[in-house]
Amino acid sequence: MNDFSSSTLPLVTLTHGNSRCVISLFGAHVLSYQQHGQEKLFVSEAARLDGSRPIRGGIPVCWPWFGQLHPNIAEHKQAHGLVRNQLWQIDAQVKTEQLTSITLSPTDISSPLWPKGLSAQLVVTLTNDCLSIALHSYNDNTTSIPLSCALHSYFVVADVTTIQLNGLSGRFNDNANNGVAGQTPTPYLFNEEVDRIHPTQVPQTSISEDSHTIVKVLHSGHDSLVVWNPWAEKCSALGDMADAEYLSMLCIETALTQGFNLAAGQSHVLEQTIT
Repeated sequence: MNDFSSSTLPLVTLTHGNSRCVISLFGAHVLSYQQHGQEKLFVSEAARLDGSRPIRGGIPVCWPWFGQLHPNIAEHKQAHGLVRNQLWQIDAQVKTEQLTSITLSPTDISSPLWPKGLSAQLVVTLTNDCLSIALHSYNDNTTSIPLSCALHSYFVVADVTTIQLNGLSGRFNDNANNGVAGQTPTPYLFNEEVDRIHPTQVPQTSISEDSHTIVKVLHSGHDSLVVWNPWAEKCSALGDMADAEYLSMLCIETALTQGFNLAAGQSHVLEQTIT
């Protein structure tokens, strides 16, 4: 069970029935989702919870670009966008018999890299049975705006070498191998570094262990799913992740990576639901 007592960041806790969710206002970052006492998300024991850098684990929000998908990334080197490193504000909170939710928005849009007219909100909704994270993007400009983004979810597993990922097939782009195309393995098992963009709109994936489903993930508004585990060598090089923690996590990221443009006056919702 994750312990955030050392955090100097403002935290919000949502509860509904036997479910519980902890959110850091730094990055609108979901840190914990416990369903009937069982933790679904991984956060590194070495994660920085003081605002000095993005938090390693949980559900980082990558927006308004994902990874290196910015035309000037070589100059500014701000991977994964502009909103992971700032405080978000609370716009609304709702609690009914059916759900508990919170709506958050970024507080700092002053960066020269911020696309003019583009804005975002994150709606986190907790019910008895699931956690939903919906990333809303709005274009109030008079022209379309390129947009890439992701909900970069880290799921906790007992041992990544013994699990299976279900629901994916077809080709992927292998970022661990210079972006070359690969074919999704069957069964989808893990015994090395994985950094793959699957250009797919499949609505559901799951992680199973010993034929038992440990987490199910529903996806919408996406054109890609990203699967990531740094494995031993890269994990040991990360300053905010313990050497062996790669064994305890797998990222399944609901994403836009395939050249999406948000039309003038339009909005888009990228959503992930965890059960």
